[in-house]
Amino acid sequence: MAVEFFQAGNGEKTCKINNLPLHSAYEPSKEAERYVKNAVCKFKPKFVLVVEPGLSYCAPYLRQTFPDSKICCVRLCNEFSDSDSQWDKVFYFYSTKSLDSDIFNYMGDEGIIACFFWTWPGAQNALREQNNEVWEEIKKAVLKTKSILNTRRYFAKRWTKNALRFCLFSKYNAYILKGNSPVIVCASGPSLRSSIPFLKKYREQYFLVAVSSALSPLIDAEIIPDVCISTDGGYWAKLHLEFGLKRHNIPLVLPLEGACYGEILSEHTVVPVAYGDGVGEKLIDKCNYINVKAIRNGTVSGTAADFALSITSGEVFFCGLDLSPSKGFAHTQPNELEINDSIHDNRLRTQETRVTPHTFNSPALDIYRAWFSSNNFFHRVFRLSDDFKYNNSLGQISDVNWKVFKQHIPTGLLTKPTSLFLTHEIVKNERIKMLLEETWHNLNDKEWIKSVLPNEEILYERSKPEEKEVLEKKIKESMEEFAREIQATFEKGLKS
Repeated sequence: MAVEFFQAGNGEKTCKINNLPLHSAYEPSKEAERYVKNAVCKFKPKFVLVVEPGLSYCAPYLRQTFPDSKICCVRLCNEFSDSDSQWDKVFYFYSTKSLDSDIFNYMGDEGIIACFFWTWPGAQNALREQNNEVWEEIKKAVLKTKSILNTRRYFAKRWTKNALRFCLFSKYNAYILKGNSPVIVCASGPSLRSSIPFLKKYREQYFLVAVSSALSPLIDAEIIPDVCISTDGGYWAKLHLEFGLKRHNIPLVLPLEGACYGEILSEHTVVPVAYGDGVGEKLIDKCNYINVKAIRNGTVSGTAADFALSITSGEVFFCGLDLSPSKGFAHTQPNELEINDSIHDNRLRTQETRVTPHTFNSPALDIYRAWFSSNNFFHRVFRLSDDFKYNNSLGQISDVNWKVFKQHIPTGLLTKPTSLFLTHEIVKNERIKMLLEETWHNLNDKEWIKSVLPNEEILYERSKPEEKEVLEKKIKESMEEFAREIQATFEKGLKS
């Protein structure tokens, strides 16, 4: 593209792109003030994102109009980088591989839903094709956010109840001392199968983290993980834990909102995970649990990556991180969900009919793959296999084989991460009383509302002042109903 800079009528700098004006040829700053003044935003945004603001004349007026918002822009070319300092965040469409992931990773789901997206009018004319491509990327980020918020709306109360159950039952607490050995995280993609002989061969040279769905195939191969990690708050996640943890004393890394049987929580060693927000964070402190910090992620493998990096100064290797459709089973066998589903196979609903959908791509896989591809993890994370032919790449995460892994084993003193254990004596009646008091006491707490009623809380944040009173009443009634549900459940437990 041809960018031509020249002096405007009032002496300010202005420009054309491909002979089309990006800014006024007479008063570009006045033009920017007028456009910002006429921009219509019907809510109070957390973020403002402008597609190619050019010489950034609009930036100071956006700050005046939205003083509490992060002011961001998307650059369609590199000719205007001199004014990047006027923005809180700059996204470079001309150099990124995944703009939708960049936006999502910076703003998060709650930020995107509370973002005011705007195109600088001059860019819409002078850079029409690139502008349209950016809006397609923004659309992807919004659709991704919509999917995540729908999941949160469906599971929010369940996750909060899980957190309360965790505190009611869990009494054997552990935390991890950092080491320097490699950490291998096993997911359950089909590529895991070819690595099992090598996992056995080098077992003494690394710390093994198994995501919940990889627990059964590892134990079936007589490979006992150092810890198992599970983050899913849904009922089916518990099935993966039942097989392995009821047979082996493997510490379980679990956020309070994760699903787990009460029997496992009460009899097993648990490493509580804190995401830094929500009900879980407050309850962890109340119960005096020692916890590890990790990031909330749509896939357990994403949280496992952050956890693994935090417990070693060495490298982290993923086995079974396929993140792609597969012929046949989507997971290395045995798999507890597959075993459970196979019970219902018959001539009319065959195994082939049930497994075939795994051969097609899915929005969830796209999201997980894009997240891994958009992170470099300080160049310390690798995807490890026996030269498995993956259907994709994961950005800056290199695919390596076991010869490369061997080179990363420390030549000096090898120290694996170590679990240290604590015991919390729990008197059931006293713990129930404390949890009920916390529930009723926090009905108006923002983090509790966000955890129990995430969509309502977002609507409240986006609402106009005249709408807030109605929403406040609705939220209060819903929170009181939730507290009564918890009280009824716990009182039933006291009588049993």
